[in-house]
Amino acid sequence: MDKRTRFKQMPVTLLLIAANLLVYLLTVMAGMDLWWGNGERLLHWGGNYWQLTVGHSQYWRLFTSMFLHAGWWHLLTNMLGLFIAGVFLEPVIRPFRFILAYLITGLISDYASIWFHRNMVGVGASGAIFGIYGVFMALLTTRLFPAAARHNFLGYISLFILLNLLMAGFSQDIDNAAHLTGFLSGMLMGYAFYFTLNKADGLRLPHR
Repeated sequence: MDKRTRFKQMPVTLLLIAANLLVYLLTVMAGMDLWWGNGERLLHWGGNYWQLTVGHSQYWRLFTSMFLHAGWWHLLTNMLGLFIAGVFLEPVIRPFRFILAYLITGLISDYASIWFHRNMVGVGASGAIFGIYGVFMALLTTRLFPAAARHNFLGYISLFILLNLLMAGFSQDIDNAAHLTGFLSGMLMGYAFYFTLNKADGLRLPHR
């Protein structure tokens, strides 16, 4: 499969990446530091914060915070994770299920984030991205894909989770509540999606 064909099969992934890049550039142009986020400015742009999101019923922040990032490294790592997941999963579950999983797991994980961290401003797409990996993990434990593909990708996603757990051990800035909630809610959605997919869908999993 050539790159052009593969990109055509992941329109939602590319659109989400473009949206996140655009919002990041807008925040930088408005004065946000290129390297590090500023909590007050992120809050102004729609960051997630318990006292505002829940206390003042500004629940739209659960959505807007998914497109905000605290610096270029935060953005880069999230978009790389999203791109890799999208390359493999979006052709299988198709754009509608992909965006549905992304948004629902993102909203759930963002709520979990401020529930556990009520005095912090939460931003980033990582909860939704972990949700996508959760969908992928769930489907890999079913018979949707050929056995060889299941084993290969289960190893890859397990490595992804292990690396993130190791990173969490060395950094206090990683939002484990959002990551874990996103991943688990993604797995639940993945099992629900399984009953709407068939063997032909499983064969669309790119192997290289």
